[in-house]
Amino acid sequence: MGLVTSALTIGRSALLAYQSALQVIGNNVANAGSASYTRQTAVLTPARGVPLSEGFLAGGGVTLDALKRNIDNALENRIRYSLSDQSNALAQQQALGRVESILNELSEVDLSTLMQRFFNAFGALQNQAHDGGAREMVLAAADALISEIGRQRTDLFALRDDLNVQIEDAARTANDLAAGIAQLNTQIVTIESTGQGGANALRDRRDDLLRQLSELIQIEIREQPNGSVNVYVGNEPLVQHNVSRGITAQLDLANGEPRMVVRFADDNGPLALRGGQITGLVVARDTHVMGYMDALDGFAAALIREVNIVHSQGQGLEGQTQVTGTYGVLDPTAALNTQAAGLPFAPRNGSFQINIRDQAGGATQTITITVDLDGIGTDDSLESLVAQINAKAGNLSASVTADYRLQLNAAEGFEFTFAEDSAHVLAALGVNTFFTGSDAKSMAVNDVLRGNLNLLAAATSPAEGDGSNAGALAALATRPLASLNGSSLTEHYNTIATQLGATSAAVKSSLEAADVIAFSLSAQRESISGVSLDEETISMLRLERAFQGAARYSATVDRLIEEMLQLAR
Repeated sequence: MGLVTSALTIGRSALLAYQSALQVIGNNVANAGSASYTRQTAVLTPARGVPLSEGFLAGGGVTLDALKRNIDNALENRIRYSLSDQSNALAQQQALGRVESILNELSEVDLSTLMQRFFNAFGALQNQAHDGGAREMVLAAADALISEIGRQRTDLFALRDDLNVQIEDAARTANDLAAGIAQLNTQIVTIESTGQGGANALRDRRDDLLRQLSELIQIEIREQPNGSVNVYVGNEPLVQHNVSRGITAQLDLANGEPRMVVRFADDNGPLALRGGQITGLVVARDTHVMGYMDALDGFAAALIREVNIVHSQGQGLEGQTQVTGTYGVLDPTAALNTQAAGLPFAPRNGSFQINIRDQAGGATQTITITVDLDGIGTDDSLESLVAQINAKAGNLSASVTADYRLQLNAAEGFEFTFAEDSAHVLAALGVNTFFTGSDAKSMAVNDVLRGNLNLLAAATSPAEGDGSNAGALAALATRPLASLNGSSLTEHYNTIATQLGATSAAVKSSLEAADVIAFSLSAQRESISGVSLDEETISMLRLERAFQGAARYSATVDRLIEEMLQLAR
């Protein structure tokens, strides 16, 4: 009866094994539409049986020895890296697209067009120096230019704040994913510690969370012998077995600007951001958005400085009787070109002229004020400059205001103008200037000009119809400037816009390359881990026929047993 029993055992093992294998195929088919599912294969192993009567070992049937996950861990690591690169590039491209839309170049109201209109207004004033309408047009063009610079600055800061919010949201999502991975580690270890497996579905869920986390931050994965995985960000652990250190985002101030910083939640340690969406958002905020903001401030500062240098050396339709500089120093005894003085635009060694005119008789006294800033001996401070003016000028007094600005007052019946300022000290102190402020935020037209358009310095002499200084201001659009390394103001701004376009194109190329790599790796994963309904159908038919054969075999053995029992009776 031992042989008979063994024959029944073979049939039973085959029926059970093929039934289980068919369930595995059914599970594969059911998950064919799940992107996170890893195809499983039933591993069927021959069972050892009892010897036949002739002494041979024919075997004891078949057993389902294991459920194999068809996965390539090395490929999974490459996929996670590619997802990090893809998300990084995508975040930067989206932010750069918004920066380009803020610039609004190639439109009729872009910054380059408005700047050209501003300088063209000076060109028109050159030929109509006494025309009030031409002077109004200069101020209107300046206001439009300042308004556009201000709009760009406001929109850039709004984009920066939006990126801060996105970083915070991404950090919160990453924290939840890390906690989910730690929880799945516990469940997988508990189930697989029995030695019977059964955690494949949980492993699929964990792999999906790891891929989602890699889209946010670049991570390293190290699987442990017990089935758990440790997750690292750089060299720092994020998840170890069932413990997640957590990720948090905190708002810090960097140079007075609010910036969301991503840290470990347990000790506030910094995260080594090398890829993923969070890295892309941080780079977009700090490099692209704030980088362009710095460039915009630099352009505004250059525009203010160069226009003021030319304007301060000219004169309007009438002289001035009183003027107060718009820029004060921090220390009136400090050399004017040092940090201790704190001027936004430092003057240089040179001189300037003051023309003091008798309004009644027209007699003019011209004095030359030297500005010693050669770094040898004692350089000029605001106080020494005031002392020199008072010593040389008759009918004109100079003083230092309470907030350390230069103030000039003409005696009764006199007025004054300026000329030939090789030291650029008038522009540095804000005397007879067109603009006030020092960057995109503070830039404005001098209120003195708004109050009296006759002080708009279109001339360099009192001759009627002189528009030479307006011509010099118009020429600033294309004139090479030493302060801009030989570029003109127009070229300087065009370089900024071109660099932004080049950066955007480079990031777009990086995204396209990342998309190709991610698609290729996904296709490779699909060929290994994905479910092919054609292949599953073939396997199902094969197992179905095998099950039918085992059933027929079992029925045959059953009939043989029945016949043996009949003979025994």
